Amino acid sequence: MHEAEKLSLEQIEAFLNASQEIRFEGETQKQIYHWIEQVLRRQEYQQQSRRARGLLRSYVIKMTGLSRAQVTRLIARYRKSGSLQPCLTADIASRSAIPALISNCWPKSMRPTRT
Repeated sequence: MHEAEKLSLEQIEAFLNASQEIRFEGETQKQIYHWIEQVLRRQEYQQQSRRARGLLRSYVIKMTGLSRAQVTRLIARYRKSGSLQPCLTADIASRSAIPALISNCWPKSMRPTRT
């Protein structure tokens, strides 16, 4: 996936049309999230048309192997905070003193409480 975030929208569309049977997957969550963030930033996701955003979403799904729902959540997090730092697990977060990361990962109703 090296340099894949620099493709033009036309190149992305051509890739998606030509690679129906090909599937790529990242190695670690951190690498995948970083790559998605780079794609969204370089392609200026928030300024794109609806069609272009859909194309970018399909590209991210294809390249990462993530589900459509997960990519939608990640894009929403990127739009809200401008980054995609991996979330803490519930076990670690419940013992952690990092509320900024927790607020990016869980809605208020689902945030872990400290005991």
